Amino acid sequence: MHPWSRNCRNLILSITAILLPLPHAAGQTLSLAEAVSRALERNPELAAVQPEGEAARLDFRAAAAGYLPRLDFEQSYLAGNNPVFVFSTLLTQNRFTSDHFALPALNSPSAEDNLQTRVTVQQMIWDFGRTGSRRDQAEAGVKIADLSYEATRLRVLLDVFKSYYGVSLARASLETARLALRSAEAIEGRAQAHVDSGTAVEADLLRSRVYLAAARQQEIEAQGRLKSAEAQLNRLMANELGNPVGETIPLMPRSIPLPPEEILVEEQKRHRPDYASLLTAVQAAETEVRARRKEFLPLISGYGTWEMDNPSLSDYGADNWAAGVTLQWNLFAGGADAARRDAAGKRLLQRKLQAKAMESGMALEIHNALIQCRSAEQQVAAAEAAEAQSEEGVRILKNRYEAGLATMTDLLSVETERSAARTALAEAIYRQRVSYAQMEYAAGILSPASESMNLK
Repeated sequence: MHPWSRNCRNLILSITAILLPLPHAAGQTLSLAEAVSRALERNPELAAVQPEGEAARLDFRAAAAGYLPRLDFEQSYLAGNNPVFVFSTLLTQNRFTSDHFALPALNSPSAEDNLQTRVTVQQMIWDFGRTGSRRDQAEAGVKIADLSYEATRLRVLLDVFKSYYGVSLARASLETARLALRSAEAIEGRAQAHVDSGTAVEADLLRSRVYLAAARQQEIEAQGRLKSAEAQLNRLMANELGNPVGETIPLMPRSIPLPPEEILVEEQKRHRPDYASLLTAVQAAETEVRARRKEFLPLISGYGTWEMDNPSLSDYGADNWAAGVTLQWNLFAGGADAARRDAAGKRLLQRKLQAKAMESGMALEIHNALIQCRSAEQQVAAAEAAEAQSEEGVRILKNRYEAGLATMTDLLSVETERSAARTALAEAIYRQRVSYAQMEYAAGILSPASESMNLK
């Protein structure tokens, strides 16, 4: 084959590599909305926190049950000749007679059997709000569990966003690597042609082949990064790690308007689930303080019991009942009640200080997120200019090399710069989009309908 024919063939392959898309899942595309929907439906982290909310609701039901009466059933069998046991058993079975007053019968009675059936009902009449406090604390636990789920959901959204565009970045890097490989093959072909025609030295051909080998290595590495990125996205969507994810949205430059900082700070106080969870913990701590104070007050409860005592399963004895009201008041417990009350007050103070510290920390997150967004947008503009200049540099150096006015080293250098510029542009666009999503995440407004999730 003529050297120039081989050079043309390599040039055609280079153009084809640019025009042909990368292989993906049977020509399908995967939108960010689809990836988010699948992750929210099947993500393992979200599935892991769901039982927490269910358990909290059951704890609330248990706390609210304190308002209802308690009903107990007891069945027992006792036998013996203990004088007190025999005396009381005969009485409860309605079998006591005057003969049992004889001293021998009292002191050395015959053994008796007693099959006892007892039903007891207890009802708290007034506990000065203890049950209400426990119910309020359990209700706060439900809210905290729900907010924990929302916080996990928010993290999953951000992870899906990063992983989705991580696949786009990896695919852009692979496209750049393949373009560099085709260009390296074309350069190697031109070098061979120049050597064959006597217009270049063998060293140029050797340098072009070294560059070609490096380009092949970069393509292999880019393929590995794409597979890793797809595996990460598949895990978030609960798919098999090796499944093809399809074509993702390409990373295209776009100017994204930023909302005012003060609005974002207000939004995060309303929407951040971790902040709302901490405020709920403050309320729960206040409820605990009130509950500990109520421990110094008495308890008033009522009870009733019905009992049946039979000598055997086939013989009927007698039944009886009792009912009453009790007041229980702990007057001294060695200072334990006061210590628990004071400890609850310290925990309340801690929660309030944590909330205050978190507010300043969240404001700093928003401030830094906006800085990152503005910096990323500037980096995209700079990378776009550098990429355009690198393309022009390659065009000029190729013409100069063909005219013998530039060396192989010059040509390989600008090719390397072009690949680096394309990679830098893709990375800058990725950072810009991720920084915007992180800003929304810091404000607590990241959602499938938010601005970052609907960029084109």
